[in-house]
Amino acid sequence: MVRVKLVRRGTGSVRTSVATGFVLRSVTAVPTDPPFTRKLFKIMRLSRLFTLAIPVALATAGAVWFLNLGQPAEPRLDYETAAVEKGTIRRIVSTSGPVRALVTVSVGSFLSGPVEAVLVDFNSEVKPGDVLAKLDRRTFSAKVAEADANLLAAKAALANQKAALIKAEAVLLNAERTIARQKSLALKKFASEQALDNAIRDRDVAKADIAVAKSQIDTANAQIVQRQAVLDSATVDLERSEIKSPIAGTVILRSVDPGQTVASSFQAPELFKIAQDLSRIRIEAQVNEADVGSIAEGNPVTFSVDAYPDREFEGGVTQIRLAATEINNVVTYTVIIEAQNEDRRLFPGMTANVRIESARRDGVLRLSNDALRFRPRGEPGASDSRGSGGGDRSARTVERLKGELELTDAQAETLKAEVDALAKDAREQSQGGSFGAARPDPAAFRMKLNMRIEQALVPTMSEDQRKIYERWKKGRESTRSAALWVLDAAGQMERRMARVGLADDQFTEIVGGDLKEGDRVIVRVREAKK
Repeated sequence: MVRVKLVRRGTGSVRTSVATGFVLRSVTAVPTDPPFTRKLFKIMRLSRLFTLAIPVALATAGAVWFLNLGQPAEPRLDYETAAVEKGTIRRIVSTSGPVRALVTVSVGSFLSGPVEAVLVDFNSEVKPGDVLAKLDRRTFSAKVAEADANLLAAKAALANQKAALIKAEAVLLNAERTIARQKSLALKKFASEQALDNAIRDRDVAKADIAVAKSQIDTANAQIVQRQAVLDSATVDLERSEIKSPIAGTVILRSVDPGQTVASSFQAPELFKIAQDLSRIRIEAQVNEADVGSIAEGNPVTFSVDAYPDREFEGGVTQIRLAATEINNVVTYTVIIEAQNEDRRLFPGMTANVRIESARRDGVLRLSNDALRFRPRGEPGASDSRGSGGGDRSARTVERLKGELELTDAQAETLKAEVDALAKDAREQSQGGSFGAARPDPAAFRMKLNMRIEQALVPTMSEDQRKIYERWKKGRESTRSAALWVLDAAGQMERRMARVGLADDQFTEIVGGDLKEGDRVIVRVREAKK
């Protein structure tokens, strides 16, 4: 609001007061005349326009500030990407275990007695039959002599029984001759019947004596065998008084000294431990139950020991033992690894830090694992045309399976009908495919697709096609689908689907999908610094 007050004071001056919202100005004019009056009113009109412009400008600036305060400018984003490239992927299972000799034999004593001599020491190289230690042999030698004497007595008894048999046979022969004579005389009435009866009795007694002699000979033979066995046992004990090496190897443990008494009762005491041929060793690695399923015989192995931290040794898996070990609810399995040890640098008992290569792919498409973990915040503004499961994707799925399974045109049409039906169901479940709706589960879609193929295509497949299908099915079980995000030509995020297979600590194998070598996949997004 503007108020102007003109005050005439005589003919000499005009005093003008202009009041605005915040300013009070005073103008003193010279004596009035028509040109001066027109200039004065012109100045007053300009002041009025200037006074009105100030609050309008302030109101406009306030409105702009208020609107910008509620909706700040969208920040600029920097995308960090990783390239899809070809390379090697190695799945490694890390564990540890003790170094052992291929064969380790504990040598003990079957006998009790004082140790007379010890002929080897730690690290001694021995061959089969080498004497390691000797027990006092006097007791065992006496038992051998006793058993030998008993055997000689048994043999003498056998000779005596054989002589008795010869005598009984002679008596029998004489009795039979007497019977013949008595019969002849009895026919001529020159001998009595009693004489003939006596001759028959003597013959029967002689036969009984022969039977007794033969049985005594059998007993004597048995005694000889028994005495021979006692002699053999005493001889073995005498031989066992010398403790010998059963294998060729190296003595890694000696737990007996000369003069020490060995007491063998229910269990043979361990006197020596011999490692066979340390040019080859084995490692008993303990593998967690979560990793043992990926390990197979023949897998290459690298390992190191603390004694040589800068050296790496190589070996291979030779056995996976089925017996489980459970400690504090942690289940592990023993995996046997064999390796060369030509220079004898690896000692039994060392702890090996083992890395088992359970799988390897060379020259395959691979991608950083960070790309698989990346998800946009709320996924706003992302193009989902290639991963929406629409008609284009269904057509690509049919074409891919037609080539992989070598389907005929009729089989491909059947497959297309099944895939289109699944895609339609997926769109209905996702409420028309809107971005905010829940996405269909890829694993459920894949399982349903496999069931449809089993029901619709497998009955119509040839024998060769079924073999191809079984290989394809096995390969599908070892892979999975993944959603990835790439930058399109316009610099916007675009969602793409891919099948991934083998993975290691850094990279994952790309086995199929919408990615190719050289594509830049987003791994993280940062707000650009101003």
